[in-house]
Amino acid sequence: MNDSTLPPTSADSGKNITQQQRQQARAPARGPVVARNTARNKVALRRGFGLRDWSLLCRSARDLAQRQGAPLRPIRPEEIARHATVHDAWISLHGKVYNITPYLHYHPGGVDIFKPCLGGDASALFDKYHRWVNTQGLVGVLQLGYLDESSKKGDGGMDAAAAAFVAPPTKVAPGPPQTDADGFAMPAPRPPKGVGMPSLLGKKDEEEEEEDLLS
Repeated sequence: MNDSTLPPTSADSGKNITQQQRQQARAPARGPVVARNTARNKVALRRGFGLRDWSLLCRSARDLAQRQGAPLRPIRPEEIARHATVHDAWISLHGKVYNITPYLHYHPGGVDIFKPCLGGDASALFDKYHRWVNTQGLVGVLQLGYLDESSKKGDGGMDAAAAAFVAPPTKVAPGPPQTDADGFAMPAPRPPKGVGMPSLLGKKDEEEEEEDLLS
């Protein structure tokens, strides 16, 4: 039998112990190690749909927002609500409107988390998970315009534009005096500027009055 296959003797065992083993033997015993669940709720993206790939796409594409050269414009919530599908997705985010369709499949959290806010406001969802993210740096190229909330109704149930509108006064042509139900004469409405008042005297009385003034 080869001597190398025999267990080491007590004299040789001290030579084979390393410095690290001596330190571990002197160290106090520790409790069991508890593994921490530090994994984030991320979805496995397809290859080529990472954050770096999105940055390259933003720099190379000319019109991701599909504005076709149109300037930023005010957009009503009713128009945003008509774009609420994965293939045609608009959202409002902190007062700005974005065509988020090209970014959906690049989102680290997946597409499904976006679905409840497509066609509506995503500010609350964004602040819950990505409050520290620079919105313009991430999806600024997808901006379509600004959220137009001027159509909100006031306390009276009228639109703000309708409540601010004041109808111009109507012009009433002069006419004969009218009487009420009791037979009392009612004065005619005041004629508009530029229209002369009709004379209460007859034609003959007017001529006599002119002669008296000239005499």
